[in-house]
Amino acid sequence: MKQLPINAKNPSLAAVLPYRSTPTYMLRASLNLLFLLIFMSFFLLTPAYSAGSDSSDDKPAKPAHSKEYYKAVKLIKAGSFDEALVILETIIQKKPDDADIHNYMGFSFRKKGMLEKSAYHYEQALDINPKHLGALEYQGELYIALGEIEKAKANLTKIDDICWRQCSELRELKQAIEQAVN
Repeated sequence: MKQLPINAKNPSLAAVLPYRSTPTYMLRASLNLLFLLIFMSFFLLTPAYSAGSDSSDDKPAKPAHSKEYYKAVKLIKAGSFDEALVILETIIQKKPDDADIHNYMGFSFRKKGMLEKSAYHYEQALDINPKHLGALEYQGELYIALGEIEKAKANLTKIDDICWRQCSELRELKQAIEQAVN
């Protein structure tokens, strides 16, 4: 077997070795390969976390709200606003900065015809979380009940800016505005 000299003058090796195979070139190539291996092993061996989680534990995620909160939501869906408000008013004492609780309190008061209290709780929810879609929708429906269609349309615009796709809050408020105008 014929031994070929390793240098750039040899046309068959020139395509493979663009530089002379000097010790500096070989060291640089080895370091680049080592860096690539470390980089790849870091990402392959690091545990993957799902979006929104802060650990890889197999424990189920802690519910966002208490059992009482979910009981109140169930009562609201059943139309038992008085019972739901009793529970929500107890919870709000412990968690005054919870936009979801203020939103459901506003919804319940609105359904009972207590529009001032409803407006207060929607404002509280939106002060806590200005992008709370439920509060924006329900506040828009309150504006419709008060005959303030332009304010309802402003809420519709806010929802449209927040939603990346057609969300239910956008569709429902849009439908409520169309019914009120016609």
